[in-house]
Amino acid sequence: MRQYLLLSALGWAVIGALHAAPVAAIPVFARIYNKPCGACHTVFPQLNPAGEAFRAHGFHSIPAEIKPLAVGPFLEVPGTLPLAFYLTGGEDITHEDVPGQPDPTSTHFNLDYFTVLAGGELGQHLAFLLDWRVVDTEADSGEVTINSLPYQAYLTAHAESPGWLVNLKGGWYELPLTVSPDIHRLSVQPYLVYSANACTLLGVSPPHGSCDDQPVLGEPQIGGDLSAWYESGLALSGGITNGSNTSLDTVGSPNGYLHATQSLGPYRVGFLFFYSPDLVGNNVQDRALRLGPDLDFYTRQLRLLGQLLAGYESNPTGHLRSLWYYGGFLEANYRFTTTLLALFRVDAAWTPRFNDVPNGGDTQVRRRIWELTGGWQWAIFQNLKLVAEVTYGENHESVSDTVGKTWIGALHLVTAFWPFTPPGLNEMRGTEATR
Repeated sequence: MRQYLLLSALGWAVIGALHAAPVAAIPVFARIYNKPCGACHTVFPQLNPAGEAFRAHGFHSIPAEIKPLAVGPFLEVPGTLPLAFYLTGGEDITHEDVPGQPDPTSTHFNLDYFTVLAGGELGQHLAFLLDWRVVDTEADSGEVTINSLPYQAYLTAHAESPGWLVNLKGGWYELPLTVSPDIHRLSVQPYLVYSANACTLLGVSPPHGSCDDQPVLGEPQIGGDLSAWYESGLALSGGITNGSNTSLDTVGSPNGYLHATQSLGPYRVGFLFFYSPDLVGNNVQDRALRLGPDLDFYTRQLRLLGQLLAGYESNPTGHLRSLWYYGGFLEANYRFTTTLLALFRVDAAWTPRFNDVPNGGDTQVRRRIWELTGGWQWAIFQNLKLVAEVTYGENHESVSDTVGKTWIGALHLVTAFWPFTPPGLNEMRGTEATR
């Protein structure tokens, strides 16, 4: 299956090379607005402040180079195919030193994911965005998943006046955190704190359910969001989601969130408040809370990203025993040149001692997890990069006195391109033109 999908993608690239128009080999918005990837990205997919401002303006802040086509008195569509492919593939190696682990080392050459991207303006006040991760591969097992539902798919309405602007969006979308948990994340290794909850930290599934049914901050949600930005640098985002990550099937209750940020020169500081009346459902109420500050410090050479979160669940095992837990990360991105970037990050998550045995349960856990991630990213072309990354982590469980140690290595080639202009084509044409 993976070989077939990879050959299909290469086939598209060959067809594109034969029929490509002389335009920049960059996807979706960059093509519509005739801007290089670096106009909105530090190294793709991470957004720089200009890219974040473009998103905040509902994708309307830059005049379109390719004029839209009017299809009605108030409706327009992009004047070019608003589509791009996003591919990541390479070698993934995992070594787990865990008591009782029979085969500690696994290695896979994976098509990590194949994503279809689309987006554009639909007139003066509307826009859309689609991020459909068609193929997803588990790095440690090599298991391939074909996704029938999009990762992001939303319609946004935009309005602005001198001094302020407002967006209203609905559909599948990533929660409006200062640090993107996944879609604009630079590292291969995900953020530990955005996937942490009582289920994963205690190692116990909720009553009559599974950990996969519970919403986590690192997954897109289905809901509606209202956001406002002011020229003072203040930004507010709030919304309601259905409480089931990207799934249409709701197990628990709808969730609400509010995120506020304030820009202060190169700094942007924020605070998140997330609340769920019930994560578990199935007649077992488990109220949940996530709250904490975040940080983004940006210069053209150095970027610092940070998040600290406290989490609370009132009844994670169904035995009326509550749990507070904590986690966070600090990440540094340093650009040695315009094409070479180094990344270093520290992640941690921990719990105090949890014991529901006096309440009739059988769970006793005190867990501490930490990870160190470091790597390099080399932009071969503006939309083709090579990523080398290593993560070392330890998982300490004090009650059973066990320690799991993990090494994870990744060597990936990452690209995003318009279907008819594969990466490197324009660079090769430019080289030939100068001979």
